[in-house]
Amino acid sequence: MARQVRQTLPDPPPEYDQQYIAALARSINNYMGQAQALGEVIAAHFIMTDVPTATTGLPVGTMYLKTLTSGEKVLTLVLAGDP
Repeated sequence: MARQVRQTLPDPPPEYDQQYIAALARSINNYMGQAQALGEVIAAHFIMTDVPTATTGLPVGTMYLKTLTSGEKVLTLVLAGDP
């Protein structure tokens, strides 16, 4: 999920009018757009479950756990041309 920027809703006027409803709709649309947008995430912790250990059938860019010849395991990405 993308980084969320807090949207404040407009204060309601004594009588509802077209401008207030339009401002409210814009605020809700902005929130929905941010909630569904793909974006950069900065996190102190990252938990990944069911990590694949082979590239077979994975799309480019997918993370998987690769075992090096030394036996060390590293988290890496599927690249174009990986088997």
